[in-house]
Amino acid sequence: MMFICVLSMSACLSIPKSIKNSFTYCYDGKYTGIDTLINIDGYYLAISIKENIKAIGGFLDARLGRCIDTTYTRIMFYNNGLMVYNMADIYYNYIKKEHLRKDVASFLQDFSENSEAVGANDFYGNDWGRYIVCGDTIKVQRAHKSTSLNDAWVLREIWYKIIDKNTILCIDYFRLPTTTVPQVSRGENYLMNFIPIPAKPKPDKSWILKEKWFWCNESDWKAYMDSLKQEKSKKK
Repeated sequence: MMFICVLSMSACLSIPKSIKNSFTYCYDGKYTGIDTLINIDGYYLAISIKENIKAIGGFLDARLGRCIDTTYTRIMFYNNGLMVYNMADIYYNYIKKEHLRKDVASFLQDFSENSEAVGANDFYGNDWGRYIVCGDTIKVQRAHKSTSLNDAWVLREIWYKIIDKNTILCIDYFRLPTTTVPQVSRGENYLMNFIPIPAKPKPDKSWILKEKWFWCNESDWKAYMDSLKQEKSKKK
């Protein structure tokens, strides 16, 4: 029974073929020129404030009340085609758990100086992917990695229109693979503004770089994996 459970968990955590096949922006590590179109020495931020109705009170005193929800959406681009989405969500978790007294920029700067700093594993295990530039539009495909039986693999595509060097506009957002069944629209476009930071974490420790399906050429993937082995052996 234990053996069956382990097999079931392994199957759930492995990436589905449907997502592999739907990921079409393969990675080659080449310079994209995005830094000639927008600033990338930082990240882009959108803040959404909404009023929602939620249940408040205990079981015997349940009632509806209005509350304000603030959502932060962040995306960071690298000039080699990599991107990371909502990479600072973990910041708020560490603020609570570790009682950190740092802002987001300082938190991210820690990873740029030490890939083993507090929170680095979560940063490099976050939603990573690849973008391509098509005229005035940045098209992103990002993958959410499954980490438990309650956390499914998800692949999404997002399109951003370049407004100026410091502003991009989300103009499309959908889940992959697409099907003949109409998908629920996000229902809104939102602006994202550039936030500069002193130092960006290097992307070379991202989990997605270890995935062979992510690369355009298998030989490049093997070279990357060999570099990780060499780096690991030097630390011993």
